[in-house]
This record gives sequence, C-alpha cells and structure tokens, in this order.
Amino acid sequence: MRTIAIANQKGGCGKTTTAINVSAALAAAGWKTLLIDLDPQAHASFGLGANKRSAEKSVYNILTNNPEKRLPLPACIMPVSSKFDIVPSDIRLSTLEQELKDKEDAVSVLCGILSSIQGTYVYAILDCPPSLGFLTFNALRAADRVIIPIDMSAFTLMGVGKLLGMLELLRKKTGHTPRVNALATLFDKRTKYAQAMIEEIRTFFGERMFRTAIRPNVTLKQAVSGGISIIDFDKTSNGAQDYSALSLEILRVDDSENAEMPISPLPSLQAPEAWEGVSPSHEEMEKPQEPAAREVNFQIEAPAARDVYLAGDFNGWEINNDGMLASLENGWWEKRVALPAGRYRYKFLVDGEWRLDAKNPEQEPNVFGTLDSILSI
Repeated sequence: MRTIAIANQKGGCGKTTTAINVSAALAAAGWKTLLIDLDPQAHASFGLGANKRSAEKSVYNILTNNPEKRLPLPACIMPVSSKFDIVPSDIRLSTLEQELKDKEDAVSVLCGILSSIQGTYVYAILDCPPSLGFLTFNALRAADRVIIPIDMSAFTLMGVGKLLGMLELLRKKTGHTPRVNALATLFDKRTKYAQAMIEEIRTFFGERMFRTAIRPNVTLKQAVSGGISIIDFDKTSNGAQDYSALSLEILRVDDSENAEMPISPLPSLQAPEAWEGVSPSHEEMEKPQEPAAREVNFQIEAPAARDVYLAGDFNGWEINNDGMLASLENGWWEKRVALPAGRYRYKFLVDGEWRLDAKNPEQEPNVFGTLDSILSI
C-alpha cells in the first residue's frame, strides 16, 4: 500500500479539496483507495457527506489509547463509492496530543495501524490539519510521499520551510524519508501574477513539483457543498480533468521511482526547535496543595466561534459539557473553575482548533512541539 500525506500549514491552499478529489480520481482509475481525515475540523468528512454518519466510529477511535473507546481500523471505515472508502474525523481528535503524551513512540501510532491493512488498499490518502503538530507528524511518519498544495498567493511559500524542516527532523529522529512533491493550486494561467508565482515555486522545488496544476473551478466548491467528489459531480469539469491528470501523474511517478528520494530543503530551512521541547519533570508537577480552592475565571475572545471548551491537567484534558465556556455578549467566552493550589497546563479548544490563553504570558513547550498555557496557583 502506498501512503500519501496531503500537508500544508497554510489554510485556503486546496489541501482538503486535493485529498478528496485525488482519492476519488485514483479510485475511478481502478485503484482501491482509503481517505483518512486527520483534521479535527472534519472538512474532508463534510465534503463527502461522512460527517452525517456515526461520530462514534471515527479516526479518533482507531488512534485513542482509551480501551473503552478504541476500535479496530476496519470498524471505522465507511464506503464512499466503488473502490473509495473514508475514515471520518470528529472534534475529539483534538484531544489526542494530550491523551498520548505519555505513550512511547506516540508519533508512530498511525504508521503501525496502517500496517494492518497493507493488502486491502492500493492507496491511503491522509488529509492533515492546517498545523504542524502531533497529527501532522503522525501522518508524515506514516507517509511514503508528501504532497504540498501551494496556491498562487503572496504568502504561498510561508510555512513551507517549516514543513520541510519537520520532514528533516523526522529523518533525523526516525530515519524515515518520504518523497516530497509540490502541487500548484488555484492556478489561473491567464494572469501574469500567477505565471510569475508558479515560476517562483518551480525554482524552489525543481523536479519535485508536479507538472499538473489545479485550476480555479467553481464546480469544485459545488461538489463539496453536495457532499461528493468532483469526479462524481461533473466528470467534464476542469476540476475533474485536473485531478484525473494528477492521479495519473502520481501513478506514473510511483512506477518510475525505484529508490528513496532524499529530502533536500534549502540551506536556510531549519527544523523547528520547539519540537525538541520536553514536559516538566515529575518534581515540577508535584506541588504541595493547600486545602482551600481558588476560583479562576478563564476567558478567551472568539466572536465568531460556535463552541469553546477548556481542557487541561485539572480535568484530564477531557472535552465535554463540563468544560464548555459560556458565551458573553461582547464576543468573549468564559468559564469559572475552582482549583486547588498547584501548577496546571491548559488550552482552549475553539471550533476544533487548539488556542493558547492570550491573556496569560506563561507558556511552555510540550513533547509534541506545540505550546501549553501555564497556570500556577
């Protein structure tokens, strides 16, 4: 089985659109394909109508360490069309970073699980979240190839260096070196700006850039709204033609590559040192507790949010109604919690995205390369 991760920390670059439609195109070409939605926002699941099905059978259930919630991978697979299946996502996936923080070799969990279906599928496509954290690192560890969708914007190469740096760090830590390819998206050849941008990207990636470019196409958005792939929505559209061409290029490149291709980022690209962060020692976490508890008012500004949760050491990083914040009229959310004396790591979960406490300057890196807010009482 060949495993491809679709990754870019920049939003709006066509990452999920690519994951959905390259999966559908590979399946339409006769290759049995499994799409795994690793984004807690579940956009790929929504784009294929899989979010309407049981939330108790998602990618969270195959990755969790909780024996009561853990399920085998086959139990969470849902059919999309002939030769095309999906493992949907849900918001609980956001808690895995903290849930598996003490598990040995946690960044290889997905890789080990995928090994159990090697003979079932020809391709596994991993739709990564728009961040460079625990879930993306798991995807990169499991992938044979990484496709980086890059749109034609002024910010197009911002963040790509960090992703390549993470791949270099993966090589140093695990010896794993997936092949890397860039994919131009939202490319309108009629504009001089797009022509200049694609040349800049080609200069940066050289032979690692796919020849296929994805053109802007309104039918791609219409297909997502309908909960189906562009291949099933309109086979004659530019979007269907582009992703069919990309799938054929992937097949051709896979057949022609007989040796591992080393990652060779530019000299200026450095692996994110924050990934080296370590968690506090046992002595630091074990503070003497006072008998009296102190009420703490946690607040975050998120005027456009639908749901906001508080999770941390004080509630076992559980996402449930007890941790839900109340919405205030001014766009702020708050939650009052009585806590005994101690030292706590915590974060807010805003519509599936982890956020630090902007009002609290005390932060520390965790073992997965991201930061936690720190509260000392």
